[in-house]
Amino acid sequence: MRVVLRWVLLGAIATMSVSARAHAQPAPAADKAKSRTAKQYVDAGLAAQKTGDYDTAIMFYQKANELVPHPVLLFNMAQAHRLAGRLEQALELYEKYLAADPTGVQAHTAHELVLELEPRVAEQRRQADEARKADEAHKADEARKADEARKADEARKAEDAQRARDQEAARVVEHNGVAAPATREQPAGASDRRPGRNLRLLGLGAGAIGVVSLAVGAGYGLHARALSDDLSHPGAPYDPGKDAAGRTANSVAIAGLVGGAALVAVGATLYWWGAAQGRHGEGLAVAPMVSPQLAGLAVVGALP
Repeated sequence: MRVVLRWVLLGAIATMSVSARAHAQPAPAADKAKSRTAKQYVDAGLAAQKTGDYDTAIMFYQKANELVPHPVLLFNMAQAHRLAGRLEQALELYEKYLAADPTGVQAHTAHELVLELEPRVAEQRRQADEARKADEAHKADEARKADEARKADEARKAEDAQRARDQEAARVVEHNGVAAPATREQPAGASDRRPGRNLRLLGLGAGAIGVVSLAVGAGYGLHARALSDDLSHPGAPYDPGKDAAGRTANSVAIAGLVGGAALVAVGATLYWWGAAQGRHGEGLAVAPMVSPQLAGLAVVGALP
């Protein structure tokens, strides 16, 4: 094949040289010089192709084609590309050769090679497309993993910073003897462990119930007084029902006021006791206030 190509190329170059002289009538010396140089390029290309140096062969074929263009040089470059494994470039050059010289000496061979290379090139393109998509997916996965690692690192740094703040707060509390506030790492609903807290809560609860009892007692007391005024009004008829209701309201009022006052007193005592434990010396005074017109609490001091 290489011998045939060589003589075909040399013959094509000689024919084109003669044709060029007949039609364009260039300077004979310049035409002969181009032909000799083109022949040298073809010889060098064939020698390089024989040794497997296909890139060098293609370079020499291109140089020869620039001096004396001929379709056979396209066929020869296609052969070199095919032997080098560059099937897509070879297919493109075979097709160019057939378009330039469809009835040339290598047309049959070129046509058969085109039929052979088309499915192989299509498969190569498919594999290249799949490889590109796989590479893009791999890069996207790597980017996702890098982003997750960055977020995890930021979360770890935030945890370390919070832990350092908590440790510093605990150190300050331990040094100053002041109870530390609940930190973020404490479980939800963790209770305040300051001394006297339970006593203060019990005191507040008892005091609240006592206030309610006082309010109820005061209300019933006012109701009993209203019934008594109705019955004692000059000329008012005696009503056993109102009398009984008044007695009942009076009893409830007494129980509510007495019981409420007792609960308020107990609550105040418990709250004061708990506050004394928690504040170490700061006092709180809570006392009930009960009169025919008013019921309530008198609080003096600062809440712990």
